[in-house]
Amino acid sequence: MPSTFIPHHLVHAHLSAPPSIPNSIPELRIPAEGDFPPTDEDYAEPLLPDHAVSVYHDPFTNILARTIHNSYVLELRSFSPTISASRPRGLDGSESLRIFFPEPLRPLANGSVVVSRRDKRLFVLVLSETNIVYRLNFPLGTFRSASGDRFVFTTKGNDDWCEDYEVPVDVIAACGGVGAWTVLDEDTVVLGGGDGGIVRLTRSGPWRPEGGRWTASHHRASSRLRLPSLFSRSANSDEQIISFAEFARGDHIPVLYTLSRDRKLRTWNSSTGSCLKTVDVRTASQELVVRGSQEPSGSSTLEDGSVKMIRVVPHPSKSSRFSHLIVVFFATPHSSASAGTFVVYRALTTTHGVGDLVLAGDKPCSSSSAGSELRGFDVLPPVQLDDVDNGWTLWTTWDRDGSTYCETIFLDDLSQFTTYLGTNDFSLLTNWQPVASPSNVDHFDAAYFDNILSFQPPNPADPRDNGDIPAAFIQHLFHPGRFSTLTLATALEEYTQQLSRKKQSSQIYSSFSSLSRRYGDIVGSQIELRDSPQTGAPEVEAHRKELKLEWLGVWATVRELDKQSRWPIGTTVIRDNLYILTREGVSVPVPEDTGGLVDLLGQDGIDAEAFLDLPEGALRRLYPSLGGPQARSSVVAISRSGAYMSSALKQQDAEEGTGTNLEAFVYQVNDQLTRGMQEPPELIAGSLWDDCVDPYMSEEDRTKIRRLLSESPSTSRALNQSLDILEDTSLSLKSQESADLSFSGSGHAIVASTLAQMIESRYQLARNILLVSIFHLSESRDPSAEDDEAEELIEILARTLTVYHRYRVLKWVSDQTGEEARERNKSRRATKRKVNGGDDTLAEGLGSLKMREGDEDSGADSDAFDVGYSLLHSLLARQQHQPIDEVSISPYLQAASSFLEDLGLLSRNQTDTAAQVADVKLAYVILVDGHPLLAGEYTDMYPLSAGLAYVRGRAFLESGGVGEAVQYLEKAAAGCKDGSLSPILPSASAQNGLGDYYRHVCRVFDEQAADGPVVHFGQLAIQNSPADGPSSRDLWTRVFLASIALENYEDAYSILTSLPFIDLKRDFLGQLISVMCENNEIGRLNTLGFIGFQKDVEGMLRFKARNSDPLRFPNYYKVLYSWHITRGDYRSAGEIMYLQGRRFAEGSSSKVPAFELSAMQARSYLAAINALALVDRRNAWVSVAGAPSKTLRGIKRRKVSSYIPEEEFSKEKRPVDIVSLADIEMEYTLVLSQLRLSSHIPDLHEQGVSISPQEVVGLFIQRGMFDIAQSTASSLGVDMIDLFHSLATRCVELSRLPDHANDFSSAAFLQTSPVTARLRGPPSALAMRYLQSALARHDSAKTDWRYRQAVADTLFEMNSDKRRGWQMPVWLAQWEMDRDPEGWINRALRWGWIAEALDWSLDLIRQAIPPELLPKGQADVTYTPYSLFDRVLAAAGEGDEKEEKAVQNKAKVLREEVARRVKGLQG
Repeated sequence: MPSTFIPHHLVHAHLSAPPSIPNSIPELRIPAEGDFPPTDEDYAEPLLPDHAVSVYHDPFTNILARTIHNSYVLELRSFSPTISASRPRGLDGSESLRIFFPEPLRPLANGSVVVSRRDKRLFVLVLSETNIVYRLNFPLGTFRSASGDRFVFTTKGNDDWCEDYEVPVDVIAACGGVGAWTVLDEDTVVLGGGDGGIVRLTRSGPWRPEGGRWTASHHRASSRLRLPSLFSRSANSDEQIISFAEFARGDHIPVLYTLSRDRKLRTWNSSTGSCLKTVDVRTASQELVVRGSQEPSGSSTLEDGSVKMIRVVPHPSKSSRFSHLIVVFFATPHSSASAGTFVVYRALTTTHGVGDLVLAGDKPCSSSSAGSELRGFDVLPPVQLDDVDNGWTLWTTWDRDGSTYCETIFLDDLSQFTTYLGTNDFSLLTNWQPVASPSNVDHFDAAYFDNILSFQPPNPADPRDNGDIPAAFIQHLFHPGRFSTLTLATALEEYTQQLSRKKQSSQIYSSFSSLSRRYGDIVGSQIELRDSPQTGAPEVEAHRKELKLEWLGVWATVRELDKQSRWPIGTTVIRDNLYILTREGVSVPVPEDTGGLVDLLGQDGIDAEAFLDLPEGALRRLYPSLGGPQARSSVVAISRSGAYMSSALKQQDAEEGTGTNLEAFVYQVNDQLTRGMQEPPELIAGSLWDDCVDPYMSEEDRTKIRRLLSESPSTSRALNQSLDILEDTSLSLKSQESADLSFSGSGHAIVASTLAQMIESRYQLARNILLVSIFHLSESRDPSAEDDEAEELIEILARTLTVYHRYRVLKWVSDQTGEEARERNKSRRATKRKVNGGDDTLAEGLGSLKMREGDEDSGADSDAFDVGYSLLHSLLARQQHQPIDEVSISPYLQAASSFLEDLGLLSRNQTDTAAQVADVKLAYVILVDGHPLLAGEYTDMYPLSAGLAYVRGRAFLESGGVGEAVQYLEKAAAGCKDGSLSPILPSASAQNGLGDYYRHVCRVFDEQAADGPVVHFGQLAIQNSPADGPSSRDLWTRVFLASIALENYEDAYSILTSLPFIDLKRDFLGQLISVMCENNEIGRLNTLGFIGFQKDVEGMLRFKARNSDPLRFPNYYKVLYSWHITRGDYRSAGEIMYLQGRRFAEGSSSKVPAFELSAMQARSYLAAINALALVDRRNAWVSVAGAPSKTLRGIKRRKVSSYIPEEEFSKEKRPVDIVSLADIEMEYTLVLSQLRLSSHIPDLHEQGVSISPQEVVGLFIQRGMFDIAQSTASSLGVDMIDLFHSLATRCVELSRLPDHANDFSSAAFLQTSPVTARLRGPPSALAMRYLQSALARHDSAKTDWRYRQAVADTLFEMNSDKRRGWQMPVWLAQWEMDRDPEGWINRALRWGWIAEALDWSLDLIRQAIPPELLPKGQADVTYTPYSLFDRVLAAAGEGDEKEEKAVQNKAKVLREEVARRVKGLQG
């Protein structure tokens, strides 16, 4: 008999949900003709596609094989609670695989997954319902079996992965159909026949499909001759084999056991297929078995091979006369006493033969199993720990009304593996013991939700705000571990499909939000708040009722799907621990810890009387605090009385608000303890009793409680012992830790489930103890008396309140999901920036804990198990790793206990509810794991301390509340003085702790791009840190950069001037200039003094101007121009603008049109001209490196003569061009002229052609733009002869236009010119007036009057034909006659203007001084060109003029005047 009492409870964990694209599970399809399955409904009905129909777990490869999609798909995935830390990473392939078959598969058999070291392949063998054997193979790669490694399925380059063999029809007919089947090795498959025989399918040849050869041999159970029958046996015959089991040891004969419906247990030679032994199963309760066998075949246990009804247990001792045990199960479904019986046989195999089966006995099932269906059973060895004897145990798993029910019983009396002394004194050690299965959702019914949700909105002022209903249901739906992600997603999908298309909102199709948010967006979205037709007021109550019913429907759907997902399919054993495999998860029996056991006793989950009767040794090793009988009775009394008080309060509805009186009591306690013990504990407990308990306890209740407490010798001592149990979270059983193994994602999920149940039971016990303690206070004397009894009672109350508060905190942690971290990883705030924090000496806080950023963590465990469903799982996987012991009574109980012990929230005799070191550490762990909102809520459960203020401030910061973060982080600085920050920030308590703390906070804000607090805390850090500290440079840098980011440039300048590091000043200066220029803060830049840095500023700006594109922002030429103008350096300002113009002239690689570039060039030159105009003329020049500008080619430049040293002509020296103000003005005029021409010549800039000043003036002349041509020519120093030639020609052309002509386009310039725009008259007269004005402006002695000469020549030339009637302009003739009459007359003669020459000669001679006025004898004092007159007269006598009477008359007059003049001179 086992001597150690170990009760268990069942914990459940869901399998990880299938990943989504692009990380979805790879899929393969069996090569076959046609589509498969025939219809989509075959995949989805009757079970959900992802719910397993059958499962098989291979313990050597840790591969879990599941048939899903209603047996059309085989899913292979790695499943093990542990994983090797040294396994290879980053292998090409996937740990999961799905294979689609053309027909449904039979239930998976033992040995379906086989590793062949010879072929270095993994083989998977399955059998379809059409009796086709599929043999799949995959390369092993680096996989090592039984080592904690994970198999990686590789499909690339594995074309020969599938082989199939169809069992011959005649063989199937001969054996009477196929029932159960099994796999012996990769080349041998055994089918169970309907005739009680077997069919061996063997394969020979190499492993590749094309090289294999299959054979099928039918082996009968007996040698009796069987005549052919007209009616073939079906697979449901009484002889049908329903289960297999195999045993092989060394060189012994390998045997195969089969069990048929007719209770025949046969032994077969696995190698030859011969039947060796046949036994009719007989038990002590033979009548019960026989009666069950006589019933019809409607057994409650499926006999299709999906449930293993035979187990072989190897004998642990090789010296035993028996080699193994055989455990067989038969069901008795119609018995109200039991579901069946387990029969045990002893067997022997040797190298030569097989012994007879010896009946060892039987174990009838418990009465609790009656009417249930067996889903699996296993025999587990005892735990190999000192002083722990739980014996060999038989574990059974039942389907009881669609739920999992598990039991266990010792088997030592039948196995006889060790010396057994029979006794039946202790029922808890010898009888069937149920495994407690905590109710998951049974009590969450409609009445429950009606109780917690009122019919009135939470905010009466806003009747349309009914978010409390979705929030309540979402909280219950997404409670960690309650429902799987697949269940929730399926229920939402079904609900969505039920909505009418008209009412589907756009949120339904959003796949990017979390599942919980999609629930909130979709469920009830079609329900609208209606207004009353009578009053017009919103019908809130009806709306809330309708909305609640909608959510209750979804809740019912989820519960039904969850019940299906938890349905047990089979069992497996991993590392001597039982695992119940369900459709979508796994359930594990875990031993109760001390607190859970005590709570279970209070709820009558265990017979208290039987528990009290146990010997001390049965509890001393595992539950040392319950070993003594007196301690046991005391604890049981407290637990039962507390459970009774809780039940009494729970059955009464609260007077105000919603919920029960128990919930009201809990709320009041929580609210009081959150504020801390501001009053003595006895006053707090007294007020709780008076307000929340006493009014609702009847006298009958009080009597019942007193009676239960009377079973304890001392209530105070019993309370202390109960508190001791809750304060102790350690497990007394420990062994050596495994160095290579760690928990996998599945293992952490089971540990998290174990933790949640452990915390739940301990929290209930702590609450019950609190109720008992305040009841004890009401029954005791006034605690104000100063005696030992009063002091003891006060201490008990303080301990009780503190213990309850800590378990309340732990329960809150266990109730939270890790969804926040997952969502933060998906949508990381863009303001988050990484900085170099390598010099942060505070990074050692809590070891290597770091705030997860961006893609560092995708929210998955070590094997891609999503941890977003549970905060506990997230902490286990990423922060609080728990070791695995080599030998343990339960690795999950050990890990859960170690987790609580490591947290350290509970300590011995703790009486202060204020946050201690462990409380602050846990808050910080939650924070750094990526749950700032949860960390903030966690701190709300404690009175504020420095450590919690730090965590709360960090939580606000991570959540975007920068202002609140500053407030709390400032308060947390007090922890540097009292050392309360040292648990999470060890360096904060050092010699320079305050400065280090402020520096750390500054870095934290810097990571979040909160620049204001960076400046604030950075300055505090600088003030409280030594100036020569190793981190001072980093601090100054952070503060300076943050000031710039805040656009507090004046503060940044102040920091620059105060900086103690000379080498950083230039870097800061450049950064300040760059940022201010990029933010277009040029005005503020110029107002800064930059005392001592002006040359540096100018140098930096010049460097940036030279090496930046002036077309891009910022334009450092403009910045530098503004800098110089502000400081009165106009010459430098003009120089930088001229250089910018030169840059524009050089062109740019940008797509800016050339016209715009020229415009910007012109503006640059104009700015340069304006700046240099303010400088003394002697200094109005700039020096430009390089050759002179090519734009002024053809224009004569001034010469500068000075002494130039010889070294200036070296190769290293670049030529320097001296550009004066006049040069810039000419360049400006030229560019401006080109811009003016561009409106008339669109492609002038597109071709990039450079034109000379002369060409520019010529282009203006061509287009009749005489005003602009004159000004341009004047500015550029271009000769205007061509201009006046064209202008004179235009005047002649206008004079020749007929008076009735309408085309005056050639006179358009007269209308725009300021000279003639306001004058009235014919165009010819206006043109002549314009010509006269132009000559007056531009023709002078400096030009040697060349322009008038050019005009005169043009007029003479164009009017040589006298018939045109042209007359030389009087003003021109008069001017010429006044200046050079002789030359004018000669020009007239040259061009054939004889008549005009005669007139001008007459005018000349008549203007001479009359002879009579000359002095006597001094006729030579005046000059008269008589020779010219002679030439004129001679010309008049030649050609056509001699025939013209008018000409001859003028000639006559001229001769007379000349004669009179000569005569007068002679006289």
